[in-house]
Amino acid sequence: MKKISIKLLVVILTFNFLSCKKEQPSFTDYQFAEKTPVITCPDTDNKLLNEALYSFEKDIVAHFDKKQLNENRAYNFFAKQAMTRKTDVTKYASKHSVDLATALKDAGFIAEKGVNYSNPLIPCIAENMNKDDIKTTFKALVSTNSLKKELFKPALQTKIHRIQADNYLSMYVALEYFYAEILKTDFTNVDFNRTETAKTQTKINVDNNKKVDFNKRPRKQ
Repeated sequence: MKKISIKLLVVILTFNFLSCKKEQPSFTDYQFAEKTPVITCPDTDNKLLNEALYSFEKDIVAHFDKKQLNENRAYNFFAKQAMTRKTDVTKYASKHSVDLATALKDAGFIAEKGVNYSNPLIPCIAENMNKDDIKTTFKALVSTNSLKKELFKPALQTKIHRIQADNYLSMYVALEYFYAEILKTDFTNVDFNRTETAKTQTKINVDNNKKVDFNKRPRKQ
């Protein structure tokens, strides 16, 4: 009896140890932890979701509105492009966002072919989206277990200008059109130092385009 109890205790402790080890988050590089959380859903990794949303916004602003750095304009340009044709995420996704995409997949937010619509996050998004007819459409698709990218896209295209102001709708767009696309893309040969490369190339072009005044005498040494 004593031996059985000891064996049972060992099994329980081993199971608990393995469970704790499995539950440890694989992603730890939080760069936006100081920012105000805008996504709060039960039974989900809200810290990871907020990090993903902020990283997504940083990437699209830097690429789609380089001059004004206007978040709303960046959202509009990104969404219009993403919904009309496949965007080349290798041109603007940061290394941080690529790492986050893997973490989001590991956490169950993204499946093999795209967003995991059976994740608890989806009904939370449906409940917390701003009151609008697009929310009605999203909730209806979720409640009937019919939510799919192509089915919701027509409604979303009519409300592109409202995405940025709705944190939960923004989260859906980030997962569906940004992170899911990252996971389908090969980043093996991507140079993530695009900004520095672009600055260097611009300087070279400017220097090469400088006109030479042949009537100007060289300075005497």
